[in-house]
Amino acid sequence: MSIMRIITCDRVCPVYVGYPIEKTGEKLRGKRYGKKVLLLSDSNVYPLYGDRLARSLSSEGKEVFNMTLPAGEKTKNFENLIRIVEWCAEKKMGRDDTLITLGGGMVSDIGGFASSIYMRGINFVCAPTSLLSQVDASIGGKTAVNLPCGKNLAGSFYQPSLVMIDLKTISTLPAREFSQGVAEIIKYGVIRSSAIFRMMEKGGPLRNEEIKYLVGESIRIKKYCVERDEKERKGLREILNFGHTLGHAVEISGFPSFSHGESVAAGMVGETYLSFRLGICDRITYERIKNAVASWNLPYSLKNMNIEKALTFLQYDKKVRQGKIRFVMPRKISSVKRGVTLTVGDAWKILREIC
Repeated sequence: MSIMRIITCDRVCPVYVGYPIEKTGEKLRGKRYGKKVLLLSDSNVYPLYGDRLARSLSSEGKEVFNMTLPAGEKTKNFENLIRIVEWCAEKKMGRDDTLITLGGGMVSDIGGFASSIYMRGINFVCAPTSLLSQVDASIGGKTAVNLPCGKNLAGSFYQPSLVMIDLKTISTLPAREFSQGVAEIIKYGVIRSSAIFRMMEKGGPLRNEEIKYLVGESIRIKKYCVERDEKERKGLREILNFGHTLGHAVEISGFPSFSHGESVAAGMVGETYLSFRLGICDRITYERIKNAVASWNLPYSLKNMNIEKALTFLQYDKKVRQGKIRFVMPRKISSVKRGVTLTVGDAWKILREIC
């Protein structure tokens, strides 16, 4: 087991990597996390780990309430956010009580948002079970729900009190779910670590010790960015958005039913092509990133995508400034340029070359 601490202006969040789910209750002992715990999970994850986590909490004297949401990104909406907050109120949870999320990024996003607004903030603990949530969604304090016109458009910055990562949960992931996390790890390699990228461009499978290394290094990169730019006001944290600007547009436009990780993979290839055509990176860098994505059977070709339709959603992107979209573009592996602005029209003129 390893421990990292993410230190922000008002909180220190310990991140335990390699900590068994069944021992989570030991870390919530005493008055710090209150008497009552809302255990929020989804219909895929709770049957696998929910009872184990609930018993661990109950053994430490906690009164545990379970709430299971339907699995899938469509669940991350205001209707379910209100359900969670009202459930907390019905159970008479106080400001010293705790909401703990068990699952992937959808659960931690909506659960963290609910934690931030119920009584203006209660304890929030993450137990991420997917590779994507372990390396990205559970770390950094971004919480949100989706709107019909865009992803994560309503939310808050709210750091967890504690993150507990059980690496054994990765072994139960379907291949497609595992690949979502792979896309995020490739992103970390492109923006800051040539060592990570070299491992990922070889393709899979990964040994257990390699997974542990990649999870730990990914968290360290995100920790570096979050501690220096928690609320994305200085520009540094913006590098974590590589692949996500175009990727979110692909995902929200609904074709061809890409998951978040698959959309980010396509977004990374598209944004690197923009970088190449603008002269920010060379063709070799573009080809390496495209081939790394392809080696994991992630989407790398934009030919069958209606990118023109996807780009219409970019006008709602949180990074739009004065009608222009801000992109993060690779210079080379482990180095990116942030704040590259294009209009939707200019982006389409370039991207249609490979569509």
